[in-house]
Amino acid sequence: MATWPTTLPNPIYGMGVDPTDKTVRTDMEAGAARVRRRSKARNDSINATWEFTDAQMDTFRTWFAGDCNDGSEWFQLTMPDGFGGQNLLDVRFIGTFKSTIDGPDLWRVSASLEAE
Repeated sequence: MATWPTTLPNPIYGMGVDPTDKTVRTDMEAGAARVRRRSKARNDSINATWEFTDAQMDTFRTWFAGDCNDGSEWFQLTMPDGFGGQNLLDVRFIGTFKSTIDGPDLWRVSASLEAE
């Protein structure tokens, strides 16, 4: 499993977590719908944003293409856990990343990740 480069920062705050629906709903001809649990798996979708310098952006792009196999490999990343702390999560990219230049030496990179 790939690991997040230690020279790169963790995602900045303001990211979002979208839990996946773990239930299946079946509408009945009469009465209340039947709802049951499909899975106990986490499978959250995480909207992450990073701020990189030019050098960090170069490191990120090299890592993304190499160790991360263009985003298809799982990797470990420290993320807020929702309980006031930080946890090491197994994540991978959903699609590719997007980047914008926000200053002379500031890249803002965003991506959707899935957590296992």
